[in-house]
Amino acid sequence: MNLFPESNTVENHALNSDSDFKSIVDISPYPIFIHRGGIIKYANQLSKKLIRADTDEDLTGVNIAQYCHPEDLARLGEAVQKVHATRISDVLDFRLVDRDGNVKRIQSRSTGINFGGELCRLVHIYNFDQIKQAEEEAHQKGVLIDKLIEVLPDSLLVINSVTRKQIYNNNSFVRSLGYGPEDYEKEGDEFDLLSKKIHPDDMPRLITARDFVNAPANTGKLITTEYRVLNKAGEWRWILGRSCSLMPAENGIGRINFGIVQDITEIKANQSELLNYRNFQEKINSTSPVLVTIFDISKLTSVYRSQDMAQWFNYSEEDFPEKTIDLIHPEYRAEAIETIMNVTKLRDGEIQSTVFPFIAGDGSIKFILTRATPFQRDESGHVTHTLSAHSDITDLKEIESKLDKSEETRKAILYAIPDMVVIADTDGIIADYYPNALDQLDFEGVSLIGKNLTKVLNEKNYINVMELIKKTIEENKLHSYTFEQKAKGKTYYFELRIGPFSANEVIILTRDISDQKTTQNKIDHYNKELFEKNQELERYITSNSELEKFAYIASHDLREPLRSLTGFAQLLQKRNQGQLTRESEEFIENIIQGAQRMNTLVSGLLEYSRITSVGKPFAHVNLSDLIKKVRSDLKISIEENKAEFLLFDLPDIYCDELQVRQLFQNLISNAIKFRSDNAPIIKISADKNDRHWLFKVEDNGIGIDMKFKDQVFQIFSRLHAQDKYQGSGIGLSVCKKILERHGGQIWLESTPGRGTTIFFTILI
Repeated sequence: MNLFPESNTVENHALNSDSDFKSIVDISPYPIFIHRGGIIKYANQLSKKLIRADTDEDLTGVNIAQYCHPEDLARLGEAVQKVHATRISDVLDFRLVDRDGNVKRIQSRSTGINFGGELCRLVHIYNFDQIKQAEEEAHQKGVLIDKLIEVLPDSLLVINSVTRKQIYNNNSFVRSLGYGPEDYEKEGDEFDLLSKKIHPDDMPRLITARDFVNAPANTGKLITTEYRVLNKAGEWRWILGRSCSLMPAENGIGRINFGIVQDITEIKANQSELLNYRNFQEKINSTSPVLVTIFDISKLTSVYRSQDMAQWFNYSEEDFPEKTIDLIHPEYRAEAIETIMNVTKLRDGEIQSTVFPFIAGDGSIKFILTRATPFQRDESGHVTHTLSAHSDITDLKEIESKLDKSEETRKAILYAIPDMVVIADTDGIIADYYPNALDQLDFEGVSLIGKNLTKVLNEKNYINVMELIKKTIEENKLHSYTFEQKAKGKTYYFELRIGPFSANEVIILTRDISDQKTTQNKIDHYNKELFEKNQELERYITSNSELEKFAYIASHDLREPLRSLTGFAQLLQKRNQGQLTRESEEFIENIIQGAQRMNTLVSGLLEYSRITSVGKPFAHVNLSDLIKKVRSDLKISIEENKAEFLLFDLPDIYCDELQVRQLFQNLISNAIKFRSDNAPIIKISADKNDRHWLFKVEDNGIGIDMKFKDQVFQIFSRLHAQDKYQGSGIGLSVCKKILERHGGQIWLESTPGRGTTIFFTILI
């Protein structure tokens, strides 16, 4: 006999999926199972516990009839047939035999559902033995409950709805409001007292509740009402009243109303606070940058995650990875799994923080800070689930990276500069330092952080530096200090530049200026020498100026007598021509020649003295053109001596054109004058040095002995007899003076019989 025929009807239900039904079955506080034709399709844990099943297979796929007591099978079958025929599910009483042979009295109700694509029955089971046991325990405790009612903080009222007389009151509520017999005896009873203390705004609500309770159709129905009552201290207290009407009054007039009155002022306050908290929490959740997940250790995936987690990682819900671990960058997953396992070793309340790169849906990398803690343990105490809070710190990582680069740049700069950098406070304690190139000091290789400046400064310098540190902080401006200090057996000179760094710290740049000090000393020495030479030069200039004046005056004063002497001698020679003895004529001739030589010397002296005083302004001059003019001036001499010229690339120079023209004229004249038996060959060339043009004027003349190389540049110096080589002996001295005016020098190299090379320089 099939006790459970297959059902063809399904009652209306809001649930429309197997998962919905399974959820209801799983969370029910009663044993529930779903069957088709008596074959169990699904059962909750309480059902398994009821029959003492060890596995799902002990119920799923099993005919429920095998657990029914044999004597109740027929009665159970009739009841099931009635349910299918009338679609009315009565309470079925029968005995169940569990797997251990224990007999249990059971009550059940069922309803038709669509489960697994089939028409099935969902059965609720109640353990009748437990209910009966509870009733007996309640009866045994009845006396105790009566006593407890007397001390409950809630007021229990039994009232006749018509006469409005209280039948029972445990007095607890009026006592909680501060009222005593002296307050309600003159008013009637507690009910009368409370009725007059109700807030006027709440009276309509209470009248509506009273009418509902007294309506015959609502017998046994409970109604709950909240209202305010004034206590004896004058404070409004919130009251929760629950009331119902269960039976007519004994005299047939009115109905008996039962009510429980409870002071819920604190609860209302807590509810208000909770509402505010929930509103606040909702706002926090909607704006919080933190996501929450509950992680299953065994499955390596999240069994719960914040709703917007997919959106947070730029995924659609459909594409979001099933396993949360798959979000982590592949290179870090093994490490991430290891850190997850480390959480299982923590005690409850301990937190582990980690940072890993996560791959977002758009391929970008997000750095996620995760704080994890044990959340759930199994019966043996092993962690099965962890609770994690995730924060996106990508921006912070970028800032941290920039800061790291900035710090690296700062350190590179500090290490690159030649100065020792020290950060110290007003007590002279060193917070940081960069020694750099100052390895000559005694603290090389020794850490100075946390040490006092006395480690690097002697007592005198330390006192002075500390005073400057104080002034720097007070005045908030830079101060400098130069000092000398001995280190490694040598005296060093240092310059300190002390600047404000913070409210009580300064930054000190220490530079080794020993070389600078040595250079400065040399400069001071050279300046002293230069000063002395300048004084000499001034004396020389004064003397030379006076010499020039003397030479000019002398030449003018001398030339007039010389002209007179020459003129009278020539007149005497002319008038007495043929009358004088041979000796007298020689005397007169010597007088005339001597006067002429004297005139030549005076002219040379005048020319020499005027080189500086009557020089022309400098200008850019093309030397090739200038040499052409010189050759034109010396045309007769050049042609008579058949002189040849070799001119190499000659530059443009910045000079006094007339004086440089005289310079080349003197040099070329000398090359022709002091010729050898061969025709003169004159070479003129120029080379460029750093600051000068170096000129060479070469000839193939008679040359001179190098022992006279300096003498030839002295004024009126002659190496040959007047009758052999005419001249005043002033030509090369004039050249030297011209070159001195042009910032240059002149010298020669010569080999007797082979020629002479004149070298001279002119500033570029």
